[in-house]
Amino acid sequence: MVSNKNNPIQTQKVLPDHLVVEKVLNGETELFEILMRRYNELLYRTVRSYINQDSDVEDIMQDAYVKAYQKLYQFKNESTFSTWLVRIGINEALQRKRKFKNYRTTALEHESGILQIADTSVMNPENSTIYKESVAFIEKAVDTLPQKYKIIYMLREVEGMEISEISKTLDLTVSNVKVRLFRARNMIKDYIFTTTNTKNIFEFGNHKCDCLVELVLKRIQGMEFS
Repeated sequence: MVSNKNNPIQTQKVLPDHLVVEKVLNGETELFEILMRRYNELLYRTVRSYINQDSDVEDIMQDAYVKAYQKLYQFKNESTFSTWLVRIGINEALQRKRKFKNYRTTALEHESGILQIADTSVMNPENSTIYKESVAFIEKAVDTLPQKYKIIYMLREVEGMEISEISKTLDLTVSNVKVRLFRARNMIKDYIFTTTNTKNIFEFGNHKCDCLVELVLKRIQGMEFS
C-alpha cells in the first residue's frame, strides 16, 4: 500500500481547484492530474455535444487539456475552473469542426456511453441488459438534438450544472438557456414518442402465447365439464 505521504496526488486531491492551480503554477506540475481526473467526465460530455466520434472526442480532450495547461496562468478564479475548462473544450471542438468542413458524425460508440451512471456490476444480467439498452436509446435521442440545444441539455440534465453557470459558460442570457433547455426536453420527448411503437406494448404472443396454451391444455386434459 502506497503511503499518502509519498503520494502527492492522494494528499492534495481534496484541495479546491484554485489552490491546485496555484500549486501547479508554482512548480508542482504533477498535480495537474487532479484537475484532469476531476473534470474528465465533464469535458468528455462537453466535447461529445459537438463531436460524435469517440476517437475524435478523446483527441480534442487531449488538445483542450494541453491548451488549459499552457494557459493556466490566465485562470484568475473569477469563474469556476470547470467553466473555464468547458470554454476551452468548446473552442477546441469548434476548431476541429471548422478544420474539417466535411466532417460527418458517425453512430455513437456505446462502450463508454454518456449516461452510464449506475454500477451495472451489482445488477442481475436481465436488469443490466435493460439498463444498457435504455442508456443507448437515450443517447440516440440526445444525438438527434441540434448542437445549440444538445450542449445545454448535456450540461444541465447530464452534468447537473446550474442554469446561471451554463449562462456564463456559453455567454447566453439565463432566459435563453431556459428556452433552449425547454425545447431540448421537448425534442427528446418527441423522439421517444415517435420512435416507440405503442401498439406493440404489452403484447401476449409468440413464446408467451405458446407457453400459456400448453399449460392450460395440460391442466384441462382429462377434466370433465361440470
